[in-house]
Amino acid sequence: MRKYRRNNPINKTTGIAFILLMLTLSTAGYSYSLWSKTMTIQGNIGTAKAELIITSDKLLIPDIDDFNSTHPIHYYVTSDNLTLVADCENITGEWTIIIGLIVKNNGTMPIYLTNTAISFNTSASNFQVTTYYYTFDSSKWDGMTFGDIPLSGDVSPPIQLDLNYQAITWTVIHLTTPTSDTQIMATPEFQPYP
Repeated sequence: MRKYRRNNPINKTTGIAFILLMLTLSTAGYSYSLWSKTMTIQGNIGTAKAELIITSDKLLIPDIDDFNSTHPIHYYVTSDNLTLVADCENITGEWTIIIGLIVKNNGTMPIYLTNTAISFNTSASNFQVTTYYYTFDSSKWDGMTFGDIPLSGDVSPPIQLDLNYQAITWTVIHLTTPTSDTQIMATPEFQPYP
């Protein structure tokens, strides 16, 4: 008579081992598929931009008769709004001017207004330069005349400017040694907020 292999203990052991092996491989395969899934992130990454521009300017002269005809001054802000340029002629005697700037944080990150750099195409030692800084307040800008500067309430830089915030600078430039025609450049300087 022939024995059925079904009840053979070796076949049972082999079957159980095969089932365990299949479960182990299935579990390992499923775990690996979860582990190796990809996640897609879509978005735009941009870098922050720091920019300080001049939004308004004034050049104040003494209340002396014919100052502008005796000492002609032609001034403008550069097309990038970063510098005021004043072309000054016949600089002699008690020559003093005041440059006023409203500067604005036009970037995408907070910055510090640190300085208003004044440069000359002649020797800077011919001039005495003093700059006053103010947080923005229209009363420190509107209607100002030569005799009003300096105003009370000036602050020492750096001045923090958040996005779209403004500040006012008034720079007094006084001639100490006679010189020839001069070009004066006023450029607000900044550094990024830490």
